[in-house]
Amino acid sequence: MKLKQLLSLAIFVVFLKPAMAQWKLNDQTPLPISSAINFQSAQLYATDDDANSYYVWSDYRTGVIELYVQKLDSRGVAQWQKDGVRIGNVLNAYDVLYSQRVIRPDGQGGAFIGWHLLPDVNNRGHRQFYAQHIDKDGKTLWAQGGIKVTDRELWTFEPYDDVFDIIVSNNQLLLIFNQFVGNTGTNTVYTKKLDFDGKTIEAEKKLFENNRIEDKVIYDAKNSRFLALMKHNQSDYVFQTFDATNQPLIPNPIPVYQNPVSGNSRIDLFKVDNQGNAVIGRTLSIDDGRKMVFAHKVDTEGKPLWGTNGVKMGSDYTFDIQIVPTSDGGGVATWVETANPQQPFKIAKITATGGVLWQNDVFTPRSDKPYILPNKLEPDGKDGAYTLWLTPKTIGYDLTVQHFDNNGSARFGVDGIAFKDFTYYSGPRVIPYPKGGVIVFWGANKEESDGIGYTVDLYTNYISETGRFGFEESPTIEIAPLTANTFCAGETFSVSVVTHGPAFSLQNNFKVLISDKNGSFANATEIGLDTRKTINVKTLQDLEKGTYKLKVVSTLPVIESSNVIEIVINEVGAPIITADKMSACLGETFKLTGSGCEGGTIKWSNNQEGTSISITLENTSTFTAACSIPGCKNSVASNEVSLQVNKATATASNSGPFNTGESIKLSSTGGVKYAWTGPANFVSTEQNPTIVNATPAMGGTYTVTVTDNNNCTAKAETAVTINTILGLEKEINIRTFPNPTSHEVIVEFYAQANNQVNISLIDMKGAVVGERKIKATGGYQQEVVDIRYFARGQYLIKVNSAKQEVIKKLIIEN
Repeated sequence: MKLKQLLSLAIFVVFLKPAMAQWKLNDQTPLPISSAINFQSAQLYATDDDANSYYVWSDYRTGVIELYVQKLDSRGVAQWQKDGVRIGNVLNAYDVLYSQRVIRPDGQGGAFIGWHLLPDVNNRGHRQFYAQHIDKDGKTLWAQGGIKVTDRELWTFEPYDDVFDIIVSNNQLLLIFNQFVGNTGTNTVYTKKLDFDGKTIEAEKKLFENNRIEDKVIYDAKNSRFLALMKHNQSDYVFQTFDATNQPLIPNPIPVYQNPVSGNSRIDLFKVDNQGNAVIGRTLSIDDGRKMVFAHKVDTEGKPLWGTNGVKMGSDYTFDIQIVPTSDGGGVATWVETANPQQPFKIAKITATGGVLWQNDVFTPRSDKPYILPNKLEPDGKDGAYTLWLTPKTIGYDLTVQHFDNNGSARFGVDGIAFKDFTYYSGPRVIPYPKGGVIVFWGANKEESDGIGYTVDLYTNYISETGRFGFEESPTIEIAPLTANTFCAGETFSVSVVTHGPAFSLQNNFKVLISDKNGSFANATEIGLDTRKTINVKTLQDLEKGTYKLKVVSTLPVIESSNVIEIVINEVGAPIITADKMSACLGETFKLTGSGCEGGTIKWSNNQEGTSISITLENTSTFTAACSIPGCKNSVASNEVSLQVNKATATASNSGPFNTGESIKLSSTGGVKYAWTGPANFVSTEQNPTIVNATPAMGGTYTVTVTDNNNCTAKAETAVTINTILGLEKEINIRTFPNPTSHEVIVEFYAQANNQVNISLIDMKGAVVGERKIKATGGYQQEVVDIRYFARGQYLIKVNSAKQEVIKKLIIEN
């Protein structure tokens, strides 16, 4: 086997995005999909609604047959690793064979791939059904090498006899396959349902059983039903439909047609049109060597729409018919003619009733060498079609593409558009481009002089519906990751983009669009617009909780971002608040701290704001907080924090007034610790201290600091009066009675005749509230003092004469 280079078969996988490339405007240079060593063949494709295209092929780079895949975006830029991503194994041998495979987009930028794995290199008819899921970034999501879909051992004589498909519908996979048992000739078709993780939703379920292997089954996703052609005898098929639960919809299978001649019938095409009708193309091989092609169309009940026996196309020496349904109920068909070498390839328009409106040659041969006619036919979306063929040249072939409109006119000139870069082509395909035009996909080389080589690479190019190559190179937009992706309805944040390629117009704006909750941009809403690459956006106030997608679209030129990002809309979360302490003494400061309000402001229940606040309380209080983000509804209240204020109490009193020389008795209540201070440097830690031998200096205010069980303190004061004017009382010289008294008091004293004697009544504040001045009569003398008008309380009676002054206590009761 000739290799492109003398390289080791060891493959080093580089997990990097391939270099930027695209289908460039007016550039016929093919864009390589894979140029790995050895050759790639047996390729298939799929496209999605965003015009991404997906490719799967058999690859021989390691000396055995493996499956590789690649994805191109809408402009032909490869999205996965260079030369494709390995999906799984087909055959542990180096051989040229075709085995079943299918690739289906998953609707999320990735794809599902199914294939037949051949476990025994010596028994090629023995097959196993494997599948793999690859995401939008080119990462395989299921088990390495894929998952085994069924434990049934499958068997095939020819791959085109197999029933094999994967349908992506309603966020699940519907898999269809057949098991042929050779010794009984029984062919059974099964279905199975998986979720996107490859887990079984519905176990294997029989669709039908037949005694021939050439059955055909397709699924009409629009109407949720199966359409089947079941081989009935050598030349006939019968038609049946089944609902989504695999139950037959037609009581008895209906013969599709009555063959006009005997011979073996081969189904070339079986598809469903937009109305749910089945379109069938067949080649009838007649025993005398003739071949004829027929086009059929039957409705949902199996009734023929294009004549009882279908429409015979061309001569009696034809084969391989392909049909594209048209919106008027008819179709465009191509087939290969062998009767006339100058008219080898035909195209015709079939009417809704099965008539032939027009018939043309696809091309006029200009060489005596044989043309190769793979007969690939695809719709152009406007009731026309694309097809291709291989035109011989001096060495090898050119790949030629033609576009016919609904009137049969060739849009790409008389001879079509030819790719002339190579000498050998394999597996060429035309792929309808969802936005108009066609992608051409092929394997090729130019290394063998005879035009048939063994080193085959894969290439694509794009042709518009008018025959123009490629797209203008445009700038690209990529959304940068967000620092946070969770917001509230109405919140403002910024979206930044990175651009590549040519510059945007100076009048360009970047628009940020938000999807609905299902991720659809069908009714997207613009939430930001800016000429700069950082766009301030504001989410809608009425957005429900959920996950949404954002994309950016430029205005000049109109380009969508190559990626979308997800954001989550939630209600503003309540903060969590804590306190440095849960209790404190009156007058002490509490510190409250909140967390969990990123991008917002914490608002406290006492109307303060900030992450932390300091407060002094007079009473025990409970606090909460809410998170406030501009544009958003405040969060619900946080957890509660109850702060206890401990209030200490203190009393102070004394038993005075006191005379000089008496003992001062102080007392206090309210705590477990006491600290007294007072005049004359007095200190004490007793609750009720006593001070002996009172002196005038000891009079004044005494303060006690009381500490309670909570280690809180309080202060109290008491005023101590020391009577500095008291002398020694001589009971023989003066007495007062009664004491206590309520009406009058009698003052008895001894004095010399004519001496001046003063009697004063003094309250405890030291104020004279009553006074009498008399002259002594000589000897003992009594004076009555009326006290009825004085308030109840303690007073002093002071009597002074020329020789002495005496003060006595008096208690007035009333």
